[in-house]
Amino acid sequence: MIDAIRGRLADSGADFVCIETMGITYQIYCPADTVRACHAQPEEQLLYTHLVLRDDAVQLYGFVSTTARELFRKLLSVGQVGPKLALQILSSMPAEVLIEAISTNDVPRLTTIKGIGQKTAQRILIDLRDKIGDGTGDGLADLFLKPAEETALQALTSKALGFSVREARQAITQLRGKTLPAEALVREALALLGRGR
Repeated sequence: MIDAIRGRLADSGADFVCIETMGITYQIYCPADTVRACHAQPEEQLLYTHLVLRDDAVQLYGFVSTTARELFRKLLSVGQVGPKLALQILSSMPAEVLIEAISTNDVPRLTTIKGIGQKTAQRILIDLRDKIGDGTGDGLADLFLKPAEETALQALTSKALGFSVREARQAITQLRGKTLPAEALVREALALLGRGR
């Protein structure tokens, strides 16, 4: 696994940069803001990478922050979104705007992106709205639910407990400082939501 690459900018295109490090030059596909960042500091750039292995190709995707990479990975978890479309989405819309669109179920905003129709926009919203926090924390990293939080959210919004996604997410976000496992998160969230024992 290649987690990150540090080196100098050797070449670039509309959607990629070539980073040279220790005599090897890597072609890395990037969103537009990452390409611009590499041009702003061509002598030394650190990109956080995601490796995609396919039958016919091995491709690296790069980002200036781990948060941007995490958003890319979240997009890849959507059934109809591949790496190229995920990159197109991140190039067309700042991360903050994309997260807001997902959090508020804004289909029209998503369909302004080239390659995103009504059905794909709805699929993105359905698949990702439960995986992104409510934006009350500090910085984009706080918008993503951790694995234990995702598990707790699924439990709280199940038919057995019946909370809305918004209610459950707000309760989980309030408990972030405690770093609890999923089961404890559910118990504490139930107490916050008025169903604790």
